[in-house]
Amino acid sequence: MTDIIEPGVYQGLSNEAYHGGPGVSKSGLWTLFEKTPAHYKFPPVKEETTQSKAIKDFGTAAHMAILEPEEFEKKVVRGPADRRGNKWTDKEEACKLDGSLLLVESAYDDVLAIRDAVHADSWINAILTSGDGMNEASGYAIDPVTGELVRIRPDRYRRDLRIMIDVKSTESAHPDAFARSVTNYGYHAQEAFYTDVWQSLGMPVDGFVFIAWEKKSPYAKAVYELPPAIVDEGRAIMRQALDTYHECKSKDHWPAYGDGVQELSFKRWAYRVTQAPDAMDEAA
Repeated sequence: MTDIIEPGVYQGLSNEAYHGGPGVSKSGLWTLFEKTPAHYKFPPVKEETTQSKAIKDFGTAAHMAILEPEEFEKKVVRGPADRRGNKWTDKEEACKLDGSLLLVESAYDDVLAIRDAVHADSWINAILTSGDGMNEASGYAIDPVTGELVRIRPDRYRRDLRIMIDVKSTESAHPDAFARSVTNYGYHAQEAFYTDVWQSLGMPVDGFVFIAWEKKSPYAKAVYELPPAIVDEGRAIMRQALDTYHECKSKDHWPAYGDGVQELSFKRWAYRVTQAPDAMDEAA
């Protein structure tokens, strides 16, 4: 991936190559905004456990089943009822050799139920499985302000409709709950960032929809679009984060929570025995 530095849209790039390649992504910029440059530059090393791998594999399989049902049938295998003994390890080794993804019976069945529930909606089924579409293409562009290489990977783009589609797993697809997820996880920043980068590559975007689906029965789903005002907020967040990223990279300085001695500030409710200082007094 080190040789992919030119702006453009690349199809067939593996998920591993994309995430391990050059350019700063929305998730990296969101870390810069939500946390600090140090958290972006020096992320903690995550050890993969049996549980974390199972969760990751379930998400990968569900994502594939929703976006590419035919690929799911080819690449995901229904394994034994549990991961104990040779019945699992032998099957796992075989799947590693042919590049398949192995799930325990219950997880596989749950993914099928999610796929069927999502595709039961005729509009969702049509927008995901028909038309002139691209799934998980990788886009690389140069930010015109900082000159930094940025990258995006839309779940699906319909060239014929000029619509970008993103599928999101969620604990609750209720409108209020998903609105909280938008601001908590930066989906508004994602829409702005993806739209701007994609359009800079000559790929017009006239609409952006999120398909939210719940991971537990009844596997409820909903389709949402965001109002322009919150997308503008997301765009401002990405601009601020990109500027910070550029400055830190230029100086090779990735601070955490500030340098030197800092004075803490407290809300009025923190003063339970004494009287909280007046804001004007503090300013003076």
